[in-house]
Amino acid sequence: MPRTVDQPQVVVLSFDPLLRARVHQALSASARIVVFEEEARAMSHARNGGAGVFVVDARERANLAEGYVRRLMGLDQPPELLVLVADDSVRNPELRRENYYTSDIADEAFSEQLRRLLSLHELRRRSGIVGRSPAIQELLATVVQVAPLDLPVLIHGESGTGKEMVARALHEMSRRSEGPFVSINVGSLAETLLESELFGHERGSFTGAVQQHRGVFERARGGTLLLDELGEISPAMQVKLLRVLESNEFQRVGGSETLHADARIIAATHRDLKEEMRQGRFRSDLYYRLKVVKIEIPPLRDRPDDVLVLAQHFLELANEQHGLQRRGFTVEAMRRLRAHAWPGNIRELRNVVASMAVMARGEYLGEEDLPADFQEHGPGGGFYPVPTGSVYGEEGRAADQLLTSTLLQMLTDLKEITRRLERIEARLDRQAAAPAVSPVEVRGRVELPGREVAAAEAEFTPLAGEAPNDLPGAERALIEATLRQFEGNRRKAAQQLGISERTLYRRIQKYGL
Repeated sequence: MPRTVDQPQVVVLSFDPLLRARVHQALSASARIVVFEEEARAMSHARNGGAGVFVVDARERANLAEGYVRRLMGLDQPPELLVLVADDSVRNPELRRENYYTSDIADEAFSEQLRRLLSLHELRRRSGIVGRSPAIQELLATVVQVAPLDLPVLIHGESGTGKEMVARALHEMSRRSEGPFVSINVGSLAETLLESELFGHERGSFTGAVQQHRGVFERARGGTLLLDELGEISPAMQVKLLRVLESNEFQRVGGSETLHADARIIAATHRDLKEEMRQGRFRSDLYYRLKVVKIEIPPLRDRPDDVLVLAQHFLELANEQHGLQRRGFTVEAMRRLRAHAWPGNIRELRNVVASMAVMARGEYLGEEDLPADFQEHGPGGGFYPVPTGSVYGEEGRAADQLLTSTLLQMLTDLKEITRRLERIEARLDRQAAAPAVSPVEVRGRVELPGREVAAAEAEFTPLAGEAPNDLPGAERALIEATLRQFEGNRRKAAQQLGISERTLYRRIQKYGL
């Protein structure tokens, strides 16, 4: 296949000629290979958007692997990463296992991994799906794996999570990508109208049918058909739909000609169809016919790290659409965005950012520009401008992104820790002022009389002697005591502390716990 200027670039940072040859062998037909031996030149190339996949050879420089990863992940548009390391001891919690390679590069697995990462890059470019959280990485990897297979897919996710975008991504990466993509919201149509929209109708088949109408099954021939909000259709329509899926044949309403259905079926719903089956509202045979592959789209509240990336993306879109020149968000505004529950998910975030961009009086969007439902939570802190793109030129983009992420995480963590330390101090003051009583043993634990607290429900209170005067020491003591309380279970400890597992992991490494 001849190379074109539109082909993605694969950047290789390595001195090893064998590695370069293997990358060329695996990808030269579908990508442009650019090789660097100097780190500075490779990073500059990546900062300028010249990398779809970035291969880092850290097999003999394991101590540098983390630095490469951190700087590349901090770019405005990070490439897909493949880090070659000597063993499994080098791992960044923000990356998936598939981003590391420890085996022999002569193995076919190496070529397969390169091709998979290139497909991921193409998927991001063509679908517009934004996000770098582990949940989104897993979702994209699933799409890449499933898209080429001509199988039915069931997409489940809350309203506003982007189910249609995922369906389009499946179509774009499939063998049917040259065919049509047809979408219909089956939950918004009355049953009589829905049958006509699905299968079409002949002229004169009912009042108002003044001409022949082709339904979505006919229009999607050779391509992909998305049946959105499938959980809303009636039992009678479920039977008719199942019949078409099983036979691949249908007739227009009022017609006698048998037509052939040739479309990949993707169904989407926000409902729990298993529960709908238990309640007798959804047919089990239709469910299992559609759920050959099921893709879960996580709600935005479960991936807060994507909120800021999405907010910056939507701000750039608003600037382009409305001719604005907003430069970014204040730290306090970004903290409020990140802390919001987002019941409307990505759709809500997009509308909020668009509103802020249009209504803002200054270059930076502050918390005063947030809609009224955000203002109910009370005023915030001061003004700390954080640009969406570097104001220092292209060379400073990676540093800006890293600084923004670090400042936001520090601000969030410090406020949360301060709040918890204040609660602990107030509780210790109350205990000091209380009259002395003798402890008694309750279920193997020492409890004060009058307190009936089960072990699983006991509120965490570190020992008074573990509270140092400095904030880092207090943070270390708080984390150490919480881990001890939950016997080293990081997930439960993170929940108790009110921080993410990733943040807790970083603190554990920082303090050597």
